[in-house]
Amino acid sequence: MNDLITFIKAAIIGILSELFAFFAPIESNFVALVWLFVLNFLFGLFADVIAGRDFSMRKAISCLTHAAMFFTLCASLYGIGYFQNMCAEVLHQCVSSFCWILIYCYSTNIVRNIRCALKSGTPAYRTVDLLYDVLTLAFVKTLPFVGEIIKQRKEEQQCGG
Repeated sequence: MNDLITFIKAAIIGILSELFAFFAPIESNFVALVWLFVLNFLFGLFADVIAGRDFSMRKAISCLTHAAMFFTLCASLYGIGYFQNMCAEVLHQCVSSFCWILIYCYSTNIVRNIRCALKSGTPAYRTVDLLYDVLTLAFVKTLPFVGEIIKQRKEEQQCGG
């Protein structure tokens, strides 16, 4: 029985070592995603506490599930490209582009949570509100023809088109 446990430990260590070595070229992307998801979790929690809401296990599990899903997608993207013999620079650029998309999307959520936590009308609120408007491209909606396009698309979606 002791030999079986030792074998299982050695197998797990061996598999993890190989995985870490395989994903070493995109380690910096994984570290960036860890920071991103931790910040998203903390600022979401902070915004809820400021708003007087209790800790939501459902939201926490959802956040962790999304993080796991995106880590899996990033690792899969790298693995598929590697086994398709993609050029290393192109493969790294592909994974980095995916990470930048995640950074953009989660940054808007983080800034929205910060904005919700701040008192309206304060200089900090106005600064973060402007940053949120820039990130979400809210200024584009003020262009005359954009309102019509948005209205038309909503009507098409309601009709199932």
